[in-house]
Amino acid sequence: MNSTAIRFQALLVSAMLAAPGVAQVGVRYAPSASAIPNPERGFYTELTSQSERSPLTANELAECKTKGQSLILRMYYLSAFRSQPLSDVELNIVRNDFRVIRAAGMKCIPRFAYSHNIGQQDAPLNIVMGHIAQLKPIIRANADVIAAMQAGFIGAWGEMHSSTNGLDSIVNMRKILFELLRVLPPERMIQVRTPHYKREIFNRQAPIARREAFNESMYSRVGHHNDCFLANWNDYGTYADTTEETQYLSEECRYVPMGGETCNPSSFAACANTIRQMEKLHWSFLNSGYHPGVLAGWRGQNCFDEIVKRLGYRFELLSGSFDGTLHPGNGFHYAVRLTNTGFAALFNPRDVELVIEHRASRTRWAVKLPDDPRFWAPGDTVSLAGEAGLPDDLPGGEYSVYLNLPDPEPRLHFRPDYAVQFADDNTWVPESGYNDLQFTLNIRTGYAGKMYTGLYYFQPLTVPAGGETTDSE
Repeated sequence: MNSTAIRFQALLVSAMLAAPGVAQVGVRYAPSASAIPNPERGFYTELTSQSERSPLTANELAECKTKGQSLILRMYYLSAFRSQPLSDVELNIVRNDFRVIRAAGMKCIPRFAYSHNIGQQDAPLNIVMGHIAQLKPIIRANADVIAAMQAGFIGAWGEMHSSTNGLDSIVNMRKILFELLRVLPPERMIQVRTPHYKREIFNRQAPIARREAFNESMYSRVGHHNDCFLANWNDYGTYADTTEETQYLSEECRYVPMGGETCNPSSFAACANTIRQMEKLHWSFLNSGYHPGVLAGWRGQNCFDEIVKRLGYRFELLSGSFDGTLHPGNGFHYAVRLTNTGFAALFNPRDVELVIEHRASRTRWAVKLPDDPRFWAPGDTVSLAGEAGLPDDLPGGEYSVYLNLPDPEPRLHFRPDYAVQFADDNTWVPESGYNDLQFTLNIRTGYAGKMYTGLYYFQPLTVPAGGETTDSE
């Protein structure tokens, strides 16, 4: 459906939903030109830990945040444990790293490996499976701050090739990947190094279809990372058949994460092709430190700023139509149009809420909407329209109305660092993580009009002290 048709449909839905005799308030929003440091997307910093050394520090993450980054790639080299269980020291480093990441309001992409070059030893399968079992309780307890995990463990850099212990056979790759999928909660995804690895492991050629996206099956939870993006015609062996496999990724990565890094300058990394490939393959995140020559080329050719803005999702509010004056117990009608100008969509679960705030008392009520923002695809214009019931005892007065896309995880739900900011001027409220819809809802006490009898009701909103629940593990 084209954008004109969608605009007409949104206005029609708004008119049909509007309560008889209730005046609608229309709002238009102004797109922002700023880069938005939203969760689970953008440039990331790679921070590496060698065996029993280099725990994360708050200062390292603070430096990342000053660069507008919300993500790190946390690389663990376990070379000291190729033939033995992980030590308590190593496990405590991993455990504490997650606490530091959460305290900083960031997320990570973890990867574990034994070798940092071709020819170096990795570990036998029994050792790998034992290490995964040791890490399981830590990973499960901290999955809220894992954006996605990379399969790792096998061969050089954990890239699933060049194993010295035969881990890069399809049988062994399948064993390791499936065990990691069982370790992670079902709403989290794992990235593999090449598309043909995934297809061979699952013995399936077809990409994920929309009907099976996010259904928590193993196949729907495996995404992709390319650590030699734009290096040459096949990205240094990332593709066995570049034309066919990039088309596969173009369809598949609508619903799973694509990210990674560049590894050398080439003519393929010219700006025009870079933007074209990022749009086609739906890139969500990229290493900010490698390759320096490629990054410098993007700056020199003036596409770096566009990449910063468009990696992952970028939601812009376009217009809204809302009931302007209501009474307690009425239904509040809303219709909001937005678009995604990013390269990709969200790949992890995320709530969509309407929040109303009494301006005098600052008391809030919220309703969770049925929409799934993971389907707000790049290039699409989306219409959110419906009705939600106001409480019968809602105080009279003026109300601000917000659109909120919080992280659904309990420890993160009320933390602004983990909420999605829309790319519009004068809408973001940093103290709460809400997006201000820029209109006033007037509530007049006393019965008037039709009382709401639907499924969606505003409920009193109580934010826990400190904005999050207590830590665990």
